[in-house]
Amino acid sequence: LSVVEAMAAGLPVVAPAVGDIADMVSEANAEFIAPPGNEEELRMALVQLAVSKDLRREVGEANRAKAVAQFDEAKMVATYRRLYASAMGLEL
Repeated sequence: LSVVEAMAAGLPVVAPAVGDIADMVSEANAEFIAPPGNEEELRMALVQLAVSKDLRREVGEANRAKAVAQFDEAKMVATYRRLYASAMGLEL
């Protein structure tokens, strides 16, 4: 959830590629997701973003756009409602 919250706030994400993080972030943010256990790549991603305000803004804007498009609360609730209704054999 913290990844989606950061994205919605228009921030870049630096993290190890665990769970679905690599799939959650925008394409512009993908290079800042390091292989699990690779502290050097994680450090380099942090440094690269720390030194470039323009890069942080660009990646953050891409993340915000993806968060709005794919992780909107109303859309997620509607999707879960359809899923549960389908599983229970109900029509909405």
